[in-house]
Amino acid sequence: RVLSCGLKDFCAHGATPGDPPFATGPAGADKRVPKIASVVGILGHLASRHAGSIKQELLRMFHESLGSGREQHKATVPFLLQLALMSPALLGTVSAELVDSLKPPVLNQLHQHFSALPRDELDHVVGVVVHLISQTSAGAFRILQFLVGTAMP
Repeated sequence: RVLSCGLKDFCAHGATPGDPPFATGPAGADKRVPKIASVVGILGHLASRHAGSIKQELLRMFHESLGSGREQHKATVPFLLQLALMSPALLGTVSAELVDSLKPPVLNQLHQHFSALPRDELDHVVGVVVHLISQTSAGAFRILQFLVGTAMP
């Protein structure tokens, strides 16, 4: 429910694929999407007892959003990336399983999902992903293996 509420608020405050999708840091996020800091705080508090459920829901939201054209689903990946920027704990919770799920069909869905973005926004998304990868310590070797393996023909 917390994630769903946060996503709805994220969408309500102009988080559409045509807008710059990310605030930089918690202060920028608070101005852009008022409830996202609360969502991060609540999830951080719940993570000690419900990490498995949170991880499962984050991954479900990610995969469900790729197969849908609904506006709320188009904002899910930027929302999840913003959560990861604001909470290294959430990033660490899902990074290994997310990398494992990035098989060619999912990568194709991601490509289709972001192909409509203007070049500067796409570059910004790539920059955020690179930043998140560089901040990930748990599973870093797996992420590097994935990147090298995916880049090879």
